[in-house]
Amino acid sequence: MMHAKDDLEARMRRDADAVRRAAQPGATLHHHIMARVTSTALAPPTAWPSRLPAQALLAVALVVAVVGGVLVANHLAPTGATHGRPPARSPVPLPSAGALAPGIYFLDNPYLGGNPALTCVGGCSGYRGIIFTLPAGWATSNGLVYKHKGQPGEVAFSVWTVDQVYADPCHWQGSALSQLDINDSHAASGALIVQPHDGGLVNQALRGAGPRGQTIVTLRGVDGSGLSWPPNALRIDLSVPATLDIATCDKGQFRSWTVWEVPDGANSHHVSGQLDTIYEVDVDRRPLVIDASHMPQTSEADLAELQSILASMIIDRG
Repeated sequence: MMHAKDDLEARMRRDADAVRRAAQPGATLHHHIMARVTSTALAPPTAWPSRLPAQALLAVALVVAVVGGVLVANHLAPTGATHGRPPARSPVPLPSAGALAPGIYFLDNPYLGGNPALTCVGGCSGYRGIIFTLPAGWATSNGLVYKHKGQPGEVAFSVWTVDQVYADPCHWQGSALSQLDINDSHAASGALIVQPHDGGLVNQALRGAGPRGQTIVTLRGVDGSGLSWPPNALRIDLSVPATLDIATCDKGQFRSWTVWEVPDGANSHHVSGQLDTIYEVDVDRRPLVIDASHMPQTSEADLAELQSILASMIIDRG
């Protein structure tokens, strides 16, 4: 006779296999996404009251396991919410551009899609894809998923494989370069810890008052067998000065980081006053970076939608 635990694991594997079969990478995605918004560093969110039950783990990702939160002072803080299994609908591969109908989407790792220009030689981020649920009114362009693009209330998220971080994102030509913060945040045991370090986003110039907080959060994900395998991440909140004239920066660009496989590739699409909440996700080979972005004028309703999208994510680690 199959025990209850065995039956649960079997059902979890069947559900994950069904999602994975339906979520084969489709459209070619360009992941060098021009993120458009940031956030001033606030105090770390409060602790989760409890862990989610095992049967909910397949349905959630990018929910802070050590924090709850609220929308405070127009700042995105992940909130504690109860999430069940994903809906029965199959995820749709995220198209390269266009308006998006409400539904479940699959953002594949572009380095695993067969594009000879994007390979894992040298080390791409170790994940298969990200499944997430969108409400109405969102769109995408070259991998950037957004609402109200180019408007004062813009809100968006983007995914990156980062190479190095500029010390000075405005005068980046000749700027010192450093690793992501997460590369300096491991104990001897391999566990993710917060500790002082040089460089990284937490010490980047023109990105908000310091000292900037670093918060270890736990995301939701599945491994290749479909069982829960929640990766940890380092969260850092950043901003672009509202009074900065970006035209005075090198080549008129404000650059956060470089992209590892593209000569002169960088995240350079920023505007004055932009806000970013960055998640440096601890996956194999290179960290996966998720940039949840908005503007000071973004409405609380749109920030709540962004939070719900993040809370719906499943990181498939393959």
